[in-house]
Amino acid sequence: LYPDAINRTADGFHPIHIAIRSLCKRRDPESTIEIVEFLLGCDPNVKLQKDQGTVSAASLLHVACKGAYNDSNIDAGILVIKAIYDEHPEAIRDNNIASNIQYFHQQVQT
Repeated sequence: LYPDAINRTADGFHPIHIAIRSLCKRRDPESTIEIVEFLLGCDPNVKLQKDQGTVSAASLLHVACKGAYNDSNIDAGILVIKAIYDEHPEAIRDNNIASNIQYFHQQVQT
């Protein structure tokens, strides 16, 4: 891994966004937890990266909360959300989270 690679984007998405978004498509969604924790630990600014690939730039926490979770991956999704929250609890104040909570998986809402 090139040190600066975590700050590069592909179509507006940083590597951490791609990892979070891929959780629901992985055969082993638990591996995403390790990837997210690794990327968060690489650079203190990773927690502030916004998803520029959408209309409104979304925080990591918002990206993780809006995942298309199901029974096979919700536990991993909750752990990714927890890792992001633990790293950057201020992100909970993001207006996109409060205004879109009804669209999140029921376990994410609680």
